[in-house]
Amino acid sequence: MKSWILAWLAFLPFVLIRAENLAESDTFWQVRTGILTIAHARIPSADPFSWTVGGEPWTLNSWGFNVVLGLSYQAAGLVGVALASACLVAVIGGLVLLLARQLGASPVVSACVLLIGTPLLTLYLSARPQLIDYIAVLALVMLLRWLIEVRQPAWPLLAIAVLTIVWVNLHAAALLGVAITGVSILLVCLKRSTRRRSGWFLAALLITMLCSLVNPYGAGLLAQTLQVKSESTVITEWQPFNPADPLQLVMFALGLLGLVVAARRGDAVFTAAIFVAACGSVAAMRVLPIFLLLALPVLASFASHEAVMLYFASRRRMLTQGATAVVVIAVGVAVFNLPFLGRPDPTHFPSASIKAIPPGCKLFNAYRFGGLVILERPDVLVSVDSRNDLYGAERVTQSLRVLDGQVDLDEGLAGADCVLVPPTSGLAGRLRTSADWNLKSAETTAELFIRR
Repeated sequence: MKSWILAWLAFLPFVLIRAENLAESDTFWQVRTGILTIAHARIPSADPFSWTVGGEPWTLNSWGFNVVLGLSYQAAGLVGVALASACLVAVIGGLVLLLARQLGASPVVSACVLLIGTPLLTLYLSARPQLIDYIAVLALVMLLRWLIEVRQPAWPLLAIAVLTIVWVNLHAAALLGVAITGVSILLVCLKRSTRRRSGWFLAALLITMLCSLVNPYGAGLLAQTLQVKSESTVITEWQPFNPADPLQLVMFALGLLGLVVAARRGDAVFTAAIFVAACGSVAAMRVLPIFLLLALPVLASFASHEAVMLYFASRRRMLTQGATAVVVIAVGVAVFNLPFLGRPDPTHFPSASIKAIPPGCKLFNAYRFGGLVILERPDVLVSVDSRNDLYGAERVTQSLRVLDGQVDLDEGLAGADCVLVPPTSGLAGRLRTSADWNLKSAETTAELFIRR
């Protein structure tokens, strides 16, 4: 057990390094929504943040996670948000190692596999409710495997019920658990040694289906999930798997390798989970990290071959020194970055220009900037933010056309008092030469224009 704890501790510096900058626009409006939910003791039902869709019905697919972020922000500002998210990432790493241990992997090999996979996952380990999905899927796989292994499956079923209820209220992606459980039943029934447990898996499927309804929107969760997908066609993370992207290709290849290994071993639960994640990844690249995370424990077990262990033993001193050097460097970087923990990524967000926005201004803004404006300037109404399911694909597309300077200024900026857009955008170039707009603030990330 000591070796497994050391493997997990070696992962923590990389967690802190990732937590340095908050780079996702979602994080900021989720914090403000969490604060709003806490203040009014109810979930918002209409949009309070924009002037383009203000007052329209709004369904929150992560109300519980928003509250967690809101509480973290109230306790310690954005540093608290970053630390809360870092804790969730640490749990993800711990679950990967626990599953690898359950599969008989070596702690040294598992640590290496986890650290090799971490750079591939870095972009996805941001302060967003998807962190809950990663934890929940890994935990569900562990519980489903226990349904096969333990003598009294009642307590794993109870744990699955609790997990599903918590999951669906933190993030509405709990239907993924239903799919994994459903495919697991088919594979359990096909294998003679596990067929006798099929009744327990049917019970698990029923539990995940019923417990997924224990949320403020009930059965409306499914319709809301489908709406998010249909209204996100212009968002990169909702695009299908792109084999021309090297990062996606490597992640997908490792996931497929994990699927092949799990299938050859006859591991019904891991095969089902990785298969469902593979299908999800083909449909939307945002599922890729789940695909890879599920494959890592399987790959760690596969790599813990006797020949590999003999090589490790023969090169123990060299490998120990190398691993120690990597961890020490990571610790140094993490410590150096501590003063910047939780800051909005300065390469993406214009903090000074957001502060310079006139009070009460109706702002036309770039898609990425909306979330931080909502958090830091609640007195300012935005034109769009990353709640693409609220705005719809048509409004988001129109906003991008205005940003590119492809429409008439009077028509595209009708109703806006000020504009916050990247200086490289077509709209910024046109506003600099317009007699109707005045440049008030300029940064490398954005320029703020005020209507004269």
